[in-house]
Amino acid sequence: MAEHVFAGLGCTEVAELAPAFVLGALEAAESDAVRRHLADCPEAHAEMAELSSVVSVLMASVEEVAPPSGLKERILAAAATDRAPTPPRAVREAGGGWANLFRRPVWAAVSLAAVIAALALGAWNVQLQNDLAGLTAYRNGVVEVLRQASQPGAQLAVLVPPQGSGPSGLAAVAADGSVAIVMRDLAPTSGTQVYEAWLIAGENAAPVPIGGFAVGGSGSVSFTTMHAPLGEGVVVALTLEDRPGAQTPKPPIVVLGAAKSQAS
Repeated sequence: MAEHVFAGLGCTEVAELAPAFVLGALEAAESDAVRRHLADCPEAHAEMAELSSVVSVLMASVEEVAPPSGLKERILAAAATDRAPTPPRAVREAGGGWANLFRRPVWAAVSLAAVIAALALGAWNVQLQNDLAGLTAYRNGVVEVLRQASQPGAQLAVLVPPQGSGPSGLAAVAADGSVAIVMRDLAPTSGTQVYEAWLIAGENAAPVPIGGFAVGGSGSVSFTTMHAPLGEGVVVALTLEDRPGAQTPKPPIVVLGAAKSQAS
């Protein structure tokens, strides 16, 4: 790919920013510069289409969090009285981050008292805080995996369950064989349990263990490990093992995906 400079950004810089751009994680000025570069640049920048297609798969797997029973009645009651109760300590300490969660058109007709009433549901607040922390960590992990997948010679795998719904994620296999994985919705491990990552280099090849990791209550995790290159088209898989150091995968396979080279 030839190097062109538009909007103050070269093609190489745009490729490096591509993962954060498709996730909407760039600052407004950076995002605008990338858009203007893409509009004027004669290069196809195929990495944008590749990464955008992956993000759409991931976003489709995100489930909405159902509000607790009675939330509607509490909001309507607070709106009718138009009184603002003091939010609990956990909400006060959260600061502007919580306010940003509710700056959406769906809340436009709801009074401030109603918003605070929703926040005052303590148990739900704790759940939302945990969910938000997990989603933030997952988003950051996705940005890093997509960044690595956009490097020369790298491959990207979308990790999904072999059958039905369940956890999902991404794996980047670098040219030097190192593997970066980000996952969400994994069941938490307990005791000596670990999720073991495996590489399968061909249809008849034996799975090669490349490392394991534990998972906390958020169900999200980022994991990086080194391994010698096994060539293109490797399959990346995860299994839940009783303890670290497994040499043979224990069924069932939790997720798997075939790594594919990214367009340059």
